[in-house]
Amino acid sequence: MSRWRCRGAWACGTDATRALEAEIGSLDVICEEQDIDRYDRVVGICHAGSGNLNAWMVRNGWAVAYRQYCGDLYAPGEIVARVARRGLWSGDFVMPWDWRKGAR
Repeated sequence: MSRWRCRGAWACGTDATRALEAEIGSLDVICEEQDIDRYDRVVGICHAGSGNLNAWMVRNGWAVAYRQYCGDLYAPGEIVARVARRGLWSGDFVMPWDWRKGAR
């Protein structure tokens, strides 16, 4: 897998989407609703084939472990991504919950 690096502003969501599309390929995706967040969005676990896409996204640095909904389930994968400087961890970014609070 290629590594994305950034200088200055980075459309990381676009790169994350491309990486996820490449991982899914032509596999069917099945998602199971787990919860609804305070923004009325579905929180779920998604699989492509036998692979857990949530875990893949976190382990490859394209998502962060949102412990409010998943506890520490994805925390080990986040540590692996952070140490290896994968995806988002290859640069500087603001955690989504901090960004929503205005830390931009």
